[in-house]
Amino acid sequence: MLIRLGFNVSKGRILNPTAVFCSNRNVYYKKLSEADTGLDKGTLIWCDYVLKGLKDEIEKIDRLLDYDYLKKEILLPAIGFSLERKVITDIESTILKRAVAKPLIQASDIKDLFAGQDNAIISRQIRKLIDKKMLAPEKEGARKYLIRFNNNYLLRGIITLLGEKGFLPG
Repeated sequence: MLIRLGFNVSKGRILNPTAVFCSNRNVYYKKLSEADTGLDKGTLIWCDYVLKGLKDEIEKIDRLLDYDYLKKEILLPAIGFSLERKVITDIESTILKRAVAKPLIQASDIKDLFAGQDNAIISRQIRKLIDKKMLAPEKEGARKYLIRFNNNYLLRGIITLLGEKGFLPG
């Protein structure tokens, strides 16, 4: 019905209506059967259910768009998740945490971690994180880097935390 009425599912969408209706199918069917009675009370119960669900989803999106919240509640704990499982090293964890704190980093931002060592070691460490899909150059050939979470192990932490924080349907 939403699509038929113009809800665009292919671009610009920040809301997933199924997140409202699929989180608890029993409640969904109960509210739907109230609406199916045709009584004003049942319709109001349905509307209240839908609007509360949409409000909750919009609030979740607002939280995820707040970088301070995202950093504190999802990104940094996801790095900790990978470190606890020994998927990344202590030094990789520290570099990734700096990449979260300062979304665009360069070799000089981590130089203190390699005090007294050759710059080539820093370059190798950055290359290793790029190869592991944990860092990416800002643009082709750039020497500034962004954190990436499309490495399976970092992504597992993200998904786990999103689930724990109620962002994923149960």
